[in-house]
Amino acid sequence: MGFLQKILRGFAKGRRDPWHEKYDIEKRQEKLQQMKLSKKLQANIDLIEKITGSSSDLIIRKFRIGATVDAAIVCLDGMIKEAVIDEMLHSLIVESIRDRWLRKLDISAANVLNDLLPVHDVVEADNLADLFDHISIGDTCVLIDGQSTALLCDSKGKTSRAISEPSTEQTLRGPRDSFVEDLRTNTSLIRHRIRVPHLWFEEIQIGRLTRTKVEMVYIKGLANEGLIKEVRGRLNRIDTDSILESGFIEEFIEDQPLSIFPTVMETERPDKVCACLVEGRVAILTQGTPYALLVPTELVMMLQSPDDYYEKFPLAAFTRIMRIGAFLTAMMVPGLYVAVVTFHPELMPTNLLIRIAAAREGVPFPVLVEVLILDGLFELLREAGVRLPMAIGQALSIVGALIIGDAAIRAGIVAPSVVIVIALTAIASFVTPIFSLGIAVRLVRFIFTIAGAVLGIFGIQFVLLLLAVHLCSLRSFGVPYLTPVAPFVLRDMKDNIVRLWHWKLPTRPKFLGQRDVQREDPSYSVRPDPSQRSREGG
Repeated sequence: MGFLQKILRGFAKGRRDPWHEKYDIEKRQEKLQQMKLSKKLQANIDLIEKITGSSSDLIIRKFRIGATVDAAIVCLDGMIKEAVIDEMLHSLIVESIRDRWLRKLDISAANVLNDLLPVHDVVEADNLADLFDHISIGDTCVLIDGQSTALLCDSKGKTSRAISEPSTEQTLRGPRDSFVEDLRTNTSLIRHRIRVPHLWFEEIQIGRLTRTKVEMVYIKGLANEGLIKEVRGRLNRIDTDSILESGFIEEFIEDQPLSIFPTVMETERPDKVCACLVEGRVAILTQGTPYALLVPTELVMMLQSPDDYYEKFPLAAFTRIMRIGAFLTAMMVPGLYVAVVTFHPELMPTNLLIRIAAAREGVPFPVLVEVLILDGLFELLREAGVRLPMAIGQALSIVGALIIGDAAIRAGIVAPSVVIVIALTAIASFVTPIFSLGIAVRLVRFIFTIAGAVLGIFGIQFVLLLLAVHLCSLRSFGVPYLTPVAPFVLRDMKDNIVRLWHWKLPTRPKFLGQRDVQREDPSYSVRPDPSQRSREGG
């Protein structure tokens, strides 16, 4: 009978156990939110070990404060800075004995916090959920026997890489630093450039399992309050298990998720983020990724480079016009070539038409198939170059394109003119500064090519009209995607197709800077002051 009672008691105990092995993750999370710390030190330690499964990286160090009070620290190996832990233990073990004898210090959580801990950032917690939130980011928990409050001390060790040059948005002139995976390092890069207290950072935790820290950044009093509220609302509505990169957030907050054109811009450059903040935009930083998100976003932003603002006006205007021309070339040239060769040969000069016809003599495929074959091969080479190590990837892209193009011509599979068109398109596609926009251009290029093969120039015009209607319908947090072209805003055209002198840009964009339109003195002139000139002459 006694044996049966033991079995029943053990079964009942297992049913009451909140960390029963049959509980799924949602049930365990729910139980964790409800658990409070006990006043018994050993009970707290046993519970922590049970919840974590006594993980191999869990460190629990027992010691004694003063002469009689037992305590323990709890932290995760690899997340902490050892020097901080050593200093804490020295203060709590050695200094506490001296203070207890000299000042008769009572060992309580408040006294330990105020008189013994040498750490500058300490918070208190009375539940296990907050305790695990802090130790999972590198903080150290101090548990004291007889106290139901834990002290969570900042002891984070830096595990991110050093600040380096941007890898995807390189410039010839300008800053050489880029964001890294550490969120606090990224916020400091912005603080170094915008040194006003009105630069606000709002922290939001997203992800039931990852508990990813996300910072919403804006300049209070400059960014529109409606925009700030909308961004905050969209971030708070995200309810998912994990956020591992800013691309997760982008898909949750964008206005038109079915469009292939990006309505949220990503960047790894702090100078670009600061430039957008002073215009009245909002930035979103995510822990664990070097890419920040900028909203709202317009198409013209995707075609701009920081070099446009660091070089003089004529040079910047020339390069931007070239970039816009390359954008249109990468999107439409293959389709125009197929349309003209197939349906409208009269549009070409006679000598050129004869040469193309002679080169295509013996080619077994129609023009559309030639273009699709070469374009598809080029996309495969580009993707292979990205996935392989840098040195091998560059060699594969260059040598592979040369060998395949030359072999295809010699075998009579494609005409030399098609190779020239695809090569020109490939070079133009590399000019697009934003990678996500480049992917959209590559997809649209195939649509133009097929339309040109089916309907000729009329097919190109039809797809171009549909594309214009689609782009006009896009919004990014309420801002038209094609502004300042559609709707047309004359004052903002000074920084659209070309960028005028900086002293000719006294106002912020219309849809962003309503709260503070002027950003510089509109009466400024580069000519010397007449009165100053007369004094110098005198």
